[in-house]
Amino acid sequence: MDVEVLANPERVAMVDFRRGAFRTGLIAVAWVALALWRPTVTYHLAPFLVAGAWPYFLRNGPLRVANIDAIRAAIAGFGATMVTALVLVFTDAMRGPTLWETGHAMLEVVPIALVGAATGYRLARCGVAIDP
Repeated sequence: MDVEVLANPERVAMVDFRRGAFRTGLIAVAWVALALWRPTVTYHLAPFLVAGAWPYFLRNGPLRVANIDAIRAAIAGFGATMVTALVLVFTDAMRGPTLWETGHAMLEVVPIALVGAATGYRLARCGVAIDP
């Protein structure tokens, strides 16, 4: 690629939402499998990874993702996290301890997923800085 193209802050990558969705689904399935295998263990990092995976995996090379595409992917990743967490709640697979030892694990999932979606958005929007 030409250095001029990479240095242009308005240049964005074309994205394929299926790639982000597929990889988010894989992480969510791994979370469900682990939670069903050991329901008394809390996987605190899983909501962060599921929520942030969709926008993060939209990146294809050094070009950043368009703002609206990154926002859509972050919202979709957060939604996928909430659906996965609800499935785990209804199957009684979220019986582990929370970080603050009180309340249900779902109260912990929401803020962690929000941080994960925001981090995924930020990573999708970061471009490579190249000095001409």
